[in-house]
Amino acid sequence: MLGIIYKITDITPLRPQYLHGHAMRKGKSEGVHDALEAVVCWIRVDGVRNLFINGDMIGWDYDFVHEFKKRIMDKCDVAYDHIVLSATHTHSGPVIKAYDKESLPDDEYVREVMDKLVDTALDIYDKEEEASKVIYSKGESRGYYGNRNGKDKYGDNMIHMFEFKDKNDKNLAAFVNISCHSTVNSPKEYRISADLLGNIRRKLTPMLGVTPMMMQGNSGDMSNRLYRKNNDFNELDRICTGIAYEIMSFADREEIILGDEKTRSFTFEVEYDTDKETLNNKLAEFEKKLEITEEFDARKWIISEIAGFKRKLAVDHVDLKFETTIIRMNDLELVILPCELVSAFGRQIKKTSDAKACIVWGYANGTTTYVVEASEFNGGHDGIATNLPKGKAEEYVALILQHLF
Repeated sequence: MLGIIYKITDITPLRPQYLHGHAMRKGKSEGVHDALEAVVCWIRVDGVRNLFINGDMIGWDYDFVHEFKKRIMDKCDVAYDHIVLSATHTHSGPVIKAYDKESLPDDEYVREVMDKLVDTALDIYDKEEEASKVIYSKGESRGYYGNRNGKDKYGDNMIHMFEFKDKNDKNLAAFVNISCHSTVNSPKEYRISADLLGNIRRKLTPMLGVTPMMMQGNSGDMSNRLYRKNNDFNELDRICTGIAYEIMSFADREEIILGDEKTRSFTFEVEYDTDKETLNNKLAEFEKKLEITEEFDARKWIISEIAGFKRKLAVDHVDLKFETTIIRMNDLELVILPCELVSAFGRQIKKTSDAKACIVWGYANGTTTYVVEASEFNGGHDGIATNLPKGKAEEYVALILQHLF
Protein backbone atom coordinates (compact mmCIF):
# COMPACT_ATOMS: atom_id res chain seq x y z
CA MET A 1 0.00 0.00 0.00
CA LEU A 2 1.06 3.56 -0.75
CA GLY A 3 -0.42 6.23 1.48
CA ILE A 4 0.17 9.98 1.58
CA ILE A 5 -1.07 13.12 3.30
CA TYR A 6 0.26 16.67 3.54
CA LYS A 7 -0.51 19.94 5.29
CA ILE A 8 0.79 23.50 4.91
CA THR A 9 1.91 25.60 7.86
CA ASP A 10 2.76 29.31 7.83
CA ILE A 11 6.25 30.04 9.21
CA THR A 12 6.33 33.76 8.43
CA PRO A 13 7.84 35.73 11.33
CA LEU A 14 5.63 38.30 13.03
CA ARG A 15 8.58 40.47 14.04
CA PRO A 16 11.42 42.00 11.95
CA GLN A 17 14.29 39.57 11.40
CA TYR A 18 17.82 39.70 10.08
CA LEU A 19 17.75 38.23 6.56
CA HIS A 20 20.13 35.50 5.43
CA GLY A 21 21.62 35.25 1.95
CA HIS A 22 23.37 38.46 0.92
CA ALA A 23 26.46 39.84 2.64
CA MET A 24 25.80 43.40 1.46
CA ARG A 25 22.34 43.47 3.08
CA LYS A 26 22.43 44.87 6.61
CA GLY A 27 19.63 45.47 9.07
CA LYS A 28 16.36 43.68 9.72
CA SER A 29 13.44 42.88 7.44
CA GLU A 30 10.95 45.59 6.56
CA GLY A 31 7.62 43.87 6.15
CA VAL A 32 6.50 40.78 4.22
CA HIS A 33 5.95 40.55 0.47
CA ASP A 34 4.78 36.92 0.46
CA ALA A 35 4.41 34.38 3.24
CA LEU A 36 6.96 31.76 4.17
CA GLU A 37 5.45 28.27 4.31
CA ALA A 38 6.39 24.69 5.06
CA VAL A 39 4.88 21.66 3.35
CA VAL A 40 4.68 18.76 5.81
CA CYS A 41 4.05 15.33 4.28
CA TRP A 42 3.74 11.79 5.61
CA ILE A 43 4.21 9.06 3.02
CA ARG A 44 3.84 5.37 3.86
CA VAL A 45 5.40 2.85 1.50
CA ASP A 46 4.44 -0.79 2.16
CA GLY A 47 4.09 -0.03 5.87
CA VAL A 48 7.28 2.07 6.13
CA ARG A 49 6.58 5.63 7.30
CA ASN A 50 8.46 8.65 6.02
CA LEU A 51 8.12 12.28 7.07
CA PHE A 52 9.18 14.74 4.36
CA ILE A 53 9.20 18.49 5.04
CA ASN A 54 10.21 21.43 2.89
CA GLY A 55 10.25 24.95 4.27
CA ASP A 56 10.97 28.43 2.93
CA MET A 57 14.32 28.89 4.66
CA ILE A 58 17.89 29.22 3.39
CA GLY A 59 18.69 25.99 5.24
CA TRP A 60 18.39 24.13 8.55
CA ASP A 61 21.38 23.68 10.83
CA TYR A 62 22.19 20.29 12.35
CA ASP A 63 21.16 21.23 15.90
CA PHE A 64 17.68 22.18 14.68
CA VAL A 65 17.38 19.04 12.55
CA HIS A 66 18.52 16.70 15.33
CA GLU A 67 16.12 18.21 17.87
CA PHE A 68 13.24 18.10 15.40
CA LYS A 69 13.86 14.44 14.58
CA LYS A 70 14.07 13.51 18.27
CA ARG A 71 10.78 15.22 19.07
CA ILE A 72 9.03 13.46 16.18
CA MET A 73 10.50 10.04 17.03
CA ASP A 74 9.37 10.41 20.66
CA LYS A 75 5.77 10.71 19.45
CA CYS A 76 5.62 8.78 16.16
CA ASP A 77 6.60 5.40 14.76
CA VAL A 78 9.16 6.61 12.22
CA ALA A 79 12.89 5.93 11.88
CA TYR A 80 15.54 8.67 12.06
CA ASP A 81 16.70 8.15 8.46
CA HIS A 82 13.12 8.38 7.18
CA ILE A 83 12.69 11.98 8.35
CA VAL A 84 13.78 14.66 5.88
CA LEU A 85 13.78 18.35 6.78
CA SER A 86 14.65 20.37 3.67
CA ALA A 87 14.73 24.00 2.55
CA THR A 88 13.82 25.93 -0.59
CA HIS A 89 17.02 27.95 0.03
CA THR A 90 15.34 31.35 -0.21
CA HIS A 91 17.78 34.22 0.29
CA SER A 92 14.92 36.45 1.48
CA GLY A 93 14.16 34.62 4.71
CA PRO A 94 15.19 34.96 8.35
CA VAL A 95 18.52 34.06 9.89
CA ILE A 96 17.94 30.99 12.07
CA LYS A 97 21.57 30.20 12.93
CA ALA A 98 24.28 32.62 14.08
CA TYR A 99 26.83 33.14 11.30
CA ASP A 100 28.19 36.47 12.52
CA LYS A 101 27.76 38.69 15.57
CA GLU A 102 26.02 41.42 13.57
CA SER A 103 23.08 39.28 12.39
CA LEU A 104 21.90 37.07 15.22
CA PRO A 105 18.79 34.88 14.98
CA ASP A 106 15.63 35.58 16.92
CA ASP A 107 15.61 32.60 19.30
CA GLU A 108 11.91 33.02 20.04
CA TYR A 109 11.10 32.84 16.34
CA VAL A 110 13.29 29.74 15.89
CA ARG A 111 11.33 28.03 18.70
CA GLU A 112 8.06 29.06 17.06
CA VAL A 113 9.10 27.45 13.76
CA MET A 114 10.20 24.27 15.53
CA ASP A 115 6.89 23.99 17.37
CA LYS A 116 4.84 24.66 14.24
CA LEU A 117 6.64 21.96 12.27
CA VAL A 118 6.26 19.42 15.07
CA ASP A 119 2.59 20.28 15.70
CA THR A 120 1.73 20.07 12.01
CA ALA A 121 3.44 16.71 11.62
CA LEU A 122 1.62 15.34 14.67
CA ASP A 123 -1.72 16.72 13.49
CA ILE A 124 -1.72 14.61 10.31
CA TYR A 125 0.19 11.61 11.67
CA ASP A 126 -1.30 8.23 10.70
CA LYS A 127 -3.97 9.84 8.49
CA GLU A 128 -2.61 8.96 5.05
CA GLU A 129 -4.96 8.44 2.12
CA GLU A 130 -4.33 5.58 -0.28
CA ALA A 131 -2.64 6.54 -3.55
CA SER A 132 -3.59 4.35 -6.51
CA LYS A 133 -0.69 5.42 -8.71
CA VAL A 134 2.25 7.78 -9.09
CA ILE A 135 2.81 9.67 -12.35
CA TYR A 136 6.39 10.77 -13.00
CA SER A 137 7.02 13.58 -15.48
CA LYS A 138 10.21 15.38 -16.41
CA GLY A 139 11.58 17.95 -18.79
CA GLU A 140 14.11 20.75 -19.18
CA SER A 141 13.46 24.38 -18.34
CA ARG A 142 14.79 26.70 -21.04
CA GLY A 143 15.73 30.35 -20.84
CA TYR A 144 14.99 31.04 -17.18
CA TYR A 145 18.16 29.83 -15.40
CA GLY A 146 21.43 27.95 -15.83
CA ASN A 147 24.98 27.73 -14.51
CA ARG A 148 25.54 31.07 -12.78
CA ASN A 149 29.26 31.11 -13.58
CA GLY A 150 28.73 31.24 -17.35
CA LYS A 151 26.07 30.42 -19.94
CA ASP A 152 28.57 28.13 -21.66
CA LYS A 153 29.23 26.11 -18.49
CA TYR A 154 27.77 22.73 -17.56
CA GLY A 155 24.39 22.93 -15.82
CA ASP A 156 21.33 20.89 -14.87
CA ASN A 157 18.00 22.33 -16.02
CA MET A 158 16.06 19.08 -15.66
CA ILE A 159 12.90 19.31 -13.53
CA HIS A 160 11.19 16.21 -12.10
CA MET A 161 7.58 15.98 -10.86
CA PHE A 162 5.73 13.20 -9.05
CA GLU A 163 1.91 13.24 -8.77
CA PHE A 164 0.26 10.94 -6.24
CA LYS A 165 -3.24 10.13 -7.47
CA ASP A 166 -6.31 8.50 -5.91
CA LYS A 167 -8.58 5.95 -7.62
CA ASN A 168 -10.46 8.78 -9.36
CA ASP A 169 -7.21 10.15 -10.87
CA LYS A 170 -7.32 13.16 -8.55
CA ASN A 171 -4.06 14.41 -7.09
CA LEU A 172 -3.52 13.76 -3.39
CA ALA A 173 -0.04 15.32 -3.30
CA ALA A 174 2.86 16.21 -5.57
CA PHE A 175 6.65 16.58 -5.37
CA VAL A 176 8.70 18.84 -7.66
CA ASN A 177 12.51 18.65 -7.86
CA ILE A 178 14.29 21.66 -9.41
CA SER A 179 17.93 22.80 -9.20
CA CYS A 180 18.13 26.58 -9.01
CA HIS A 181 19.10 29.09 -6.34
CA SER A 182 16.16 31.09 -4.95
CA THR A 183 17.87 34.42 -5.55
CA VAL A 184 15.74 36.46 -7.94
CA ASN A 185 15.19 39.23 -5.38
CA SER A 186 17.73 42.03 -5.02
CA PRO A 187 19.89 42.27 -1.88
CA LYS A 188 18.46 45.80 -1.64
CA GLU A 189 15.02 44.23 -1.03
CA TYR A 190 14.25 43.94 2.69
CA ARG A 191 10.78 42.43 2.48
CA ILE A 192 10.49 38.76 3.41
CA SER A 193 9.77 36.42 0.49
CA ALA A 194 9.81 32.74 -0.39
CA ASP A 195 11.48 33.83 -3.66
CA LEU A 196 11.83 31.37 -6.56
CA LEU A 197 10.86 27.88 -5.37
CA GLY A 198 8.20 29.10 -2.97
CA ASN A 199 6.49 31.14 -5.67
CA ILE A 200 6.72 28.39 -8.27
CA ARG A 201 4.91 26.29 -5.67
CA ARG A 202 2.14 28.92 -5.50
CA LYS A 203 1.82 29.03 -9.30
CA LEU A 204 1.53 25.24 -9.52
CA THR A 205 -1.05 24.83 -6.74
CA PRO A 206 -4.18 25.74 -8.74
CA MET A 207 -2.86 23.84 -11.76
CA LEU A 208 -2.29 20.62 -9.81
CA GLY A 209 -5.15 20.92 -7.33
CA VAL A 210 -2.66 20.34 -4.51
CA THR A 211 0.26 22.28 -3.06
CA PRO A 212 3.45 20.56 -4.25
CA MET A 213 6.47 19.93 -2.08
CA MET A 214 9.45 21.66 -3.68
CA MET A 215 12.66 19.61 -3.48
CA GLN A 216 15.69 21.84 -4.07
CA GLY A 217 18.30 19.85 -5.99
CA ASN A 218 21.95 20.16 -7.05
CA SER A 219 21.94 23.93 -7.42
CA GLY A 220 25.36 24.85 -6.01
CA ASP A 221 26.25 26.57 -9.28
CA MET A 222 22.73 27.12 -10.66
CA SER A 223 20.74 30.37 -10.62
CA ASN A 224 19.00 32.84 -12.90
CA ARG A 225 21.68 35.52 -12.43
CA LEU A 226 22.62 35.53 -16.14
CA TYR A 227 19.02 35.18 -17.38
CA ARG A 228 16.86 37.60 -15.42
CA LYS A 229 15.72 40.92 -16.85
CA ASN A 230 15.50 42.55 -13.44
CA ASN A 231 15.61 41.54 -9.79
CA ASP A 232 12.27 42.77 -8.48
CA PHE A 233 8.94 41.08 -7.73
CA ASN A 234 7.60 41.60 -11.24
CA GLU A 235 10.55 39.61 -12.56
CA LEU A 236 9.99 36.96 -9.90
CA ASP A 237 6.38 36.61 -11.06
CA ARG A 238 7.43 36.36 -14.72
CA ILE A 239 10.00 33.64 -14.05
CA CYS A 240 7.80 31.60 -11.71
CA THR A 241 4.85 31.75 -14.11
CA GLY A 242 7.03 30.65 -17.03
CA ILE A 243 8.61 27.74 -15.17
CA ALA A 244 5.24 26.57 -13.79
CA TYR A 245 3.77 26.42 -17.29
CA GLU A 246 6.84 24.54 -18.52
CA ILE A 247 6.36 21.94 -15.78
CA MET A 248 2.69 21.45 -16.59
CA SER A 249 3.49 20.95 -20.29
CA PHE A 250 6.01 18.13 -19.83
CA ALA A 251 5.16 15.40 -22.35
CA ASP A 252 7.54 12.80 -20.87
CA ARG A 253 5.15 11.09 -18.43
CA GLU A 254 4.98 7.55 -17.07
CA GLU A 255 3.58 5.63 -14.15
CA ILE A 256 6.17 4.43 -11.64
CA ILE A 257 5.91 1.95 -8.80
CA LEU A 258 6.86 2.88 -5.24
CA GLY A 259 7.42 0.02 -2.82
CA ASP A 260 9.97 -2.23 -1.09
CA GLU A 261 11.62 0.75 0.64
CA LYS A 262 15.30 0.45 1.56
CA THR A 263 17.61 3.02 3.16
CA ARG A 264 21.36 3.54 3.34
CA SER A 265 23.09 6.28 5.34
CA PHE A 266 26.66 7.37 5.96
CA THR A 267 28.58 10.33 7.35
CA PHE A 268 31.48 11.85 5.45
CA GLU A 269 33.85 13.80 7.71
CA VAL A 270 36.52 16.37 6.85
CA GLU A 271 38.88 18.06 9.34
CA TYR A 272 41.74 20.48 8.79
CA ASP A 273 43.41 23.56 10.24
CA THR A 274 42.54 26.84 8.55
CA ASP A 275 45.21 28.17 6.17
CA LYS A 276 45.04 31.76 7.37
CA GLU A 277 47.97 33.04 5.33
CA THR A 278 46.32 32.09 2.05
CA LEU A 279 42.96 33.44 3.20
CA ASN A 280 44.45 36.76 4.26
CA ASN A 281 46.11 37.10 0.86
CA LYS A 282 42.81 36.36 -0.92
CA LEU A 283 40.98 38.80 1.35
CA ALA A 284 43.43 41.59 0.50
CA GLU A 285 43.10 40.77 -3.21
CA PHE A 286 39.29 41.03 -3.14
CA GLU A 287 39.29 44.19 -1.02
CA LYS A 288 41.41 45.83 -3.73
CA LYS A 289 38.97 44.61 -6.38
CA LEU A 290 36.09 46.18 -4.46
CA GLU A 291 37.81 49.57 -4.42
CA ILE A 292 37.85 49.74 -8.24
CA THR A 293 34.53 47.99 -8.99
CA GLU A 294 31.39 50.06 -9.58
CA GLU A 295 28.87 47.73 -11.27
CA PHE A 296 26.21 46.59 -8.74
CA ASP A 297 26.12 42.83 -9.38
CA ALA A 298 29.92 42.64 -9.48
CA ARG A 299 30.14 44.50 -6.15
CA LYS A 300 27.53 42.19 -4.68
CA TRP A 301 29.62 39.14 -5.54
CA ILE A 302 32.88 40.66 -4.29
CA ILE A 303 31.26 41.68 -1.00
CA SER A 304 29.97 38.11 -0.61
CA GLU A 305 33.45 36.71 -1.18
CA ILE A 306 34.98 39.15 1.34
CA ALA A 307 32.39 38.15 3.94
CA GLY A 308 33.15 34.49 3.24
CA PHE A 309 36.89 34.96 3.70
CA LYS A 310 36.27 36.75 7.00
CA ARG A 311 34.03 33.92 8.23
CA LYS A 312 36.70 31.39 7.34
CA LEU A 313 39.40 33.42 9.08
CA ALA A 314 37.34 33.47 12.27
CA VAL A 315 37.64 29.67 12.50
CA ASP A 316 40.94 28.02 13.50
CA HIS A 317 39.88 24.43 12.80
CA VAL A 318 37.27 23.21 10.32
CA ASP A 319 35.23 20.11 11.19
CA LEU A 320 32.60 19.17 8.59
CA LYS A 321 30.13 16.31 8.72
CA PHE A 322 27.91 15.36 5.78
CA GLU A 323 25.05 13.21 7.13
CA THR A 324 23.83 11.60 3.92
CA THR A 325 20.83 9.33 3.28
CA ILE A 326 19.73 7.42 0.20
CA ILE A 327 16.17 6.05 0.07
CA ARG A 328 15.13 3.58 -2.62
CA MET A 329 11.47 2.81 -3.31
CA ASN A 330 11.59 0.49 -6.32
CA ASP A 331 11.43 2.95 -9.26
CA LEU A 332 12.40 6.02 -7.20
CA GLU A 333 15.78 6.77 -5.63
CA LEU A 334 16.16 9.82 -3.36
CA VAL A 335 19.70 11.05 -2.68
CA ILE A 336 19.36 13.33 0.35
CA LEU A 337 22.27 15.70 1.00
CA PRO A 338 23.01 18.43 3.60
CA CYS A 339 24.97 20.61 1.19
CA GLU A 340 25.06 22.70 -1.98
CA LEU A 341 26.09 20.19 -4.62
CA VAL A 342 27.06 21.54 -8.04
CA SER A 343 25.23 20.41 -11.16
CA ALA A 344 28.01 18.28 -12.65
CA PHE A 345 28.04 16.04 -9.58
CA GLY A 346 24.25 15.92 -9.47
CA ARG A 347 24.01 14.78 -13.06
CA GLN A 348 26.69 12.16 -12.43
CA ILE A 349 24.71 10.73 -9.51
CA LYS A 350 21.46 10.60 -11.46
CA LYS A 351 23.19 8.99 -14.45
CA THR A 352 24.78 6.33 -12.24
CA SER A 353 21.53 5.32 -10.53
CA ASP A 354 19.61 2.47 -12.15
CA ALA A 355 16.26 3.74 -10.85
CA LYS A 356 13.66 4.98 -13.35
CA ALA A 357 13.62 8.21 -11.38
CA CYS A 358 16.61 9.40 -9.36
CA ILE A 359 16.63 12.85 -7.81
CA VAL A 360 19.19 14.72 -5.78
CA TRP A 361 17.50 16.36 -2.80
CA GLY A 362 19.93 18.97 -1.50
CA TYR A 363 19.75 21.50 1.34
CA ALA A 364 18.25 18.74 3.48
CA ASN A 365 18.82 17.48 7.03
CA GLY A 366 21.52 20.04 7.82
CA THR A 367 23.80 22.66 6.32
CA THR A 368 27.49 22.19 5.52
CA THR A 369 29.02 23.88 2.46
CA TYR A 370 29.35 23.94 -1.33
CA VAL A 371 30.54 20.69 -2.93
CA VAL A 372 32.49 21.81 -6.01
CA GLU A 373 34.54 19.87 -8.56
CA ALA A 374 38.32 20.44 -8.48
CA SER A 375 38.32 21.98 -11.97
CA GLU A 376 36.13 24.86 -10.72
CA PHE A 377 38.06 25.46 -7.49
CA ASN A 378 38.57 29.20 -6.83
CA GLY A 379 36.51 29.92 -9.92
CA GLY A 380 32.93 31.15 -9.38
CA HIS A 381 31.31 32.00 -6.06
CA ASP A 382 30.76 28.34 -5.16
CA GLY A 383 34.40 27.49 -5.94
CA ILE A 384 35.61 30.27 -3.66
CA ALA A 385 33.05 29.89 -0.88
CA THR A 386 33.41 26.13 -0.35
CA ASN A 387 34.89 24.99 2.96
CA LEU A 388 36.09 21.73 1.45
CA PRO A 389 39.77 21.38 0.47
CA LYS A 390 40.37 20.84 -3.24
CA GLY A 391 39.63 17.24 -4.25
CA LYS A 392 37.53 16.32 -1.18
CA ALA A 393 34.32 16.86 -3.12
CA GLU A 394 35.27 14.02 -5.47
CA GLU A 395 35.83 11.72 -2.45
CA TYR A 396 32.39 12.56 -1.09
CA VAL A 397 30.62 12.00 -4.40
CA ALA A 398 32.46 8.69 -4.85
CA LEU A 399 30.99 7.55 -1.52
CA ILE A 400 27.51 8.58 -2.66
CA LEU A 401 27.91 6.53 -5.84
CA GLN A 402 29.05 3.51 -3.81
CA HIS A 403 25.92 3.71 -1.66
CA LEU A 404 23.44 3.87 -4.52
CA PHE A 405 21.24 0.80 -4.66
